[in-house]
Amino acid sequence: MKFPQHWQNFFKDFQQQFNTEIIYDVVRVFKNKEEIEERYTTYEFEEYLPNYIPIADDSGGQVAVISKNEKDTKVYLTSYGTLIEAELKILDRNLMHFMSRKFPFGSEKYEDNQSLEEQQNFYQFENEKLSLKVSQFPALIEFFKNTSEIENLCLPENYPKLETIFNFQNGYTYNSVTNTFLYGEKEGDFKENWLVIATNNFADPFFIDFDDVQQNFPVYFAYHGAGKWSPIKVSASLENFQHILNVLYQHRFNKEELIKIVENEIRSSNEFWEEVHESVLNQSERTAEEQAQKYVETDWREAELYITQVGPNKLKIVSLLKENFKLSGAEALQMSKQERIFFRKNYLKWIEKDIQQLENLGVTVEVVNV
Repeated sequence: MKFPQHWQNFFKDFQQQFNTEIIYDVVRVFKNKEEIEERYTTYEFEEYLPNYIPIADDSGGQVAVISKNEKDTKVYLTSYGTLIEAELKILDRNLMHFMSRKFPFGSEKYEDNQSLEEQQNFYQFENEKLSLKVSQFPALIEFFKNTSEIENLCLPENYPKLETIFNFQNGYTYNSVTNTFLYGEKEGDFKENWLVIATNNFADPFFIDFDDVQQNFPVYFAYHGAGKWSPIKVSASLENFQHILNVLYQHRFNKEELIKIVENEIRSSNEFWEEVHESVLNQSERTAEEQAQKYVETDWREAELYITQVGPNKLKIVSLLKENFKLSGAEALQMSKQERIFFRKNYLKWIEKDIQQLENLGVTVEVVNV
């Protein structure tokens, strides 16, 4: 199943903000593509609503869906029992705004259709304008055609598509929640002529300046959430940056080679490459075969998570059990007294956050593969 880029951008932000299955007491945001595909199949979307993807439900039969069409970023409401395109109601203009409004499913539905239409027209206009501008530079087109996603190295993992490139600038030059442009000319502002060409797992942007075309587009990096944008030059040109990324990707399972490559890029006081260097030094050795084996056998192996000792923070654990199982205070307290408490069953990849959360609270846990 093809997932639109705006869902992938939203999902990365969602993962950084939430680590529980149920959000705001009733909303369940589907936590991976596999879970979405399972619901797509179970509720026969292919037959009744083939051009839409379920992304969340309210645990009561209502489901939020998005279009497979990249250009349609709206969030729609329907129910599992009424999968009819003509019956879809608009919940919000896009996923990021839907999340900012705490995923409303009921009386708070987004009904300002005129505003929504104006917003969609604005997005389309700005996207076409930016896409046309980007298409005038062969170096940018070449970069987007040959991307390398390198995990756990502070390096690019997310890239825009030309047809939705304006949406990718959200949070940098534009804020889709407040409908305002963010660029300015003061020191620390994001500049109007900057274009975000990639982001890493922390939403830190890699960008170029359109004014630097004669210098073959040097690539800059800045830390997100620092209060101001402080560009760090990470490569002399876009072409050179792409070459470095390709080489790093080719040797991503060879720690010794990675160290050599990154050390060759370190310049005096280059904070970015020094951070990449540190992350490589801390990276465990793993062959491509081992990585593939881990992905198949570990990340996607089902497991059950148990609490075997509550630890010193008993009140916090009672509160956690109350929220997790929708119990009363008395019921959660009684559960906390069990010698072995079942907490979650899921893919191991998706209970790692639960393990970390519990261990941070002083809890002793047990993981059982199933």
